[in-house]
Amino acid sequence: MKVFNHKETEFIMINIPEILVANGTGAFLVLFLLLYRIRIAQTNQFDEKAYNFMLIVTFIATINETLSFIIDARPGFIFHILQYISNTISSASSGIIGYCWCLFVEYHIHRNFKRIKKKSRILAVPLIIATILIFINLLGTGIIFDISKENVYTRGPMNFILYIFVFVYYIESIYTVQKAKNDSILVEFFPIYFFIIPCMIGTMIQGFFFGISTIWLCVAIAFILVYIEIQISISFIDDLSGLYNRKYMNHYLNKLQNNKTKHVYGFLLDVNDFKVINDTYGHLSGDRAIIHIGKILQNTVGNGCVAIRMGGDEFVIFAILKSNEEALALKKHIEQNVRQFNIHSKEPFHLSFSIGIAKYSGNIDTFLSAMDDSMYEAKNMHRLMH
Repeated sequence: MKVFNHKETEFIMINIPEILVANGTGAFLVLFLLLYRIRIAQTNQFDEKAYNFMLIVTFIATINETLSFIIDARPGFIFHILQYISNTISSASSGIIGYCWCLFVEYHIHRNFKRIKKKSRILAVPLIIATILIFINLLGTGIIFDISKENVYTRGPMNFILYIFVFVYYIESIYTVQKAKNDSILVEFFPIYFFIIPCMIGTMIQGFFFGISTIWLCVAIAFILVYIEIQISISFIDDLSGLYNRKYMNHYLNKLQNNKTKHVYGFLLDVNDFKVINDTYGHLSGDRAIIHIGKILQNTVGNGCVAIRMGGDEFVIFAILKSNEEALALKKHIEQNVRQFNIHSKEPFHLSFSIGIAKYSGNIDTFLSAMDDSMYEAKNMHRLMH
């Protein structure tokens, strides 16, 4: 978003070379990162798509803002229309990125589509309000910005609301990360501040020092920093299922051992007859089974839960629950979701789990052993029944 008044127009025209350098650098960084990510195409998960979409919006916004500065105060009907279009895009871009950033953070932590669907509706409220205000502004009200007859941009009386919404998104993402840390779900180095701090600095600099274009350059730098840090956290994600992997499980258990106040239950899930799926339908079908299981568990776990693929056809869920009754309810929920998959799936195979449950009592080895014993007991019951 541009943050300059009519009195600043002359300075901005003088400062165009600096604006071109700043925004040109930002556009180059974002485009380079986007093309690199498309080329390596690490996963097809929601957070990957959201991250790439934010890069695209940032690139468009950077080019667009540069255009709006260049054509500011240039006479002519065409420039008048371009001013409205470019500043409308600029006004909307920060809010779109803030909204997508919150969804990116939510999924990257919890990897749960139900949470995303629910939260996307709540988080959309500020974005919808901003969109309505921007649309009203296009009717010539000037509440967000105004373009004079001389094609000079000036801020409107409600322009500050768009900034408030952006900061609301930043604060919400910080809250999501801190809550996940308190619930022992999150790896410690999630790069929330690598994104928030540069974005806030860029916004404040451009807000207080007119003629300096820093917002989108700082956003581009933030995305670079986030990408570097996320390469570390990707090592905790299983490529096939999209769940956390055994390396993350070790991290979780180490953290759990140092925090014994939580009522944590462990669920060890072994896929029944997985070898039969591979032998009968081929290993590609076995891979698809793992992908489906990942989605089932992502849609099953809720607050205070984390789903992990240990390896092969074994999965683990750690859940902060209040009682054994809640643990049994979660087990039934898993089984119900698997049944729903079997009813609606077009795959030639059906899925089922042998599930072992244990409550953490302060000793990790005892905890894992109890889960293992409970799972094998369920596995033997399945064999007897089939």
